[in-house]
Amino acid sequence: MKDNLLKKTGEFIWNSIGAMFRGEFLIRLRFDRYFLHIIWLFVLAVSSIWLKLEIEQTMATMEDNKKMLEDYKIYYAQKTCELVSLDRLSTVQDMLKKAGSELTIPDKPADKIR
Repeated sequence: MKDNLLKKTGEFIWNSIGAMFRGEFLIRLRFDRYFLHIIWLFVLAVSSIWLKLEIEQTMATMEDNKKMLEDYKIYYAQKTCELVSLDRLSTVQDMLKKAGSELTIPDKPADKIR
């Protein structure tokens, strides 16, 4: 009895392995009626993986853009500081003298021209 059970088990395993190599294993298990479901599951899995990769790529781009934005904020602050320092009247006068210009500070405020 044990020999018969062992022999049948061995034949089942051998036939199953042979069916796997021939591509008959799923048909023997009657999975052909679920073929469309299997295809749909495959499509869903592939689209899920693709969407996850797209989201990760978008997040990486956002992180790079945040770093660039911080650099531009620093650059903007530096340029604003330079512009404020150039707005002082004494700085403008010194720059005009270095350039050799004869312009000076006006004695009276500007008049409206009509």
